[in-house]
Amino acid sequence: MDRRFQGESLNKVDGKGRVSIPVKFRRVLQNSDKHYQPGGAPRLYIAYGDPKANHLECLSGDAFDEIDAIIRAERRGSALRRVLEHLYYAKCDEISVDETGRLVLPIAARDKIGLGEEALFQGKGDKFHILKPDDAALSEEGFEAILETLGQGDEYFDPLSLAGQSQTGAGSS
Repeated sequence: MDRRFQGESLNKVDGKGRVSIPVKFRRVLQNSDKHYQPGGAPRLYIAYGDPKANHLECLSGDAFDEIDAIIRAERRGSALRRVLEHLYYAKCDEISVDETGRLVLPIAARDKIGLGEEALFQGKGDKFHILKPDDAALSEEGFEAILETLGQGDEYFDPLSLAGQSQTGAGSS
């Protein structure tokens, strides 16, 4: 059962902001939503509030439920809770996926990343990102810089060798 978003897909966006979700991502959305019923639509949440991000963060129903539980566990009024509420409640929309696997991206989300006629979908495990194809090159450069820092010049560096260790400065998104 597919439960991880993997791979990349470049899809067309029409003038109204409609775009098709890659087929393999649709299966993951269905399998990662405990409320999904065959014949219905899986839940999909799109967060667009991170001012540093050049992408839209797309979450399955179950992934959003996990974030919701994390937020609710934080002390009311704390700085962390206020930030998380802003990112995942105020600047996040639940999106309807139609029977053909298409969705309409909210105008605020499209404007945030300057999305044009094409959208690049990138699998990120329990979530996926949507970004402009041109921004993918910038993301790759940032990724390469992180690898260089982690590898400390070792040409045979294997990032899995650090798995399970706490790394600061590695960044995540």
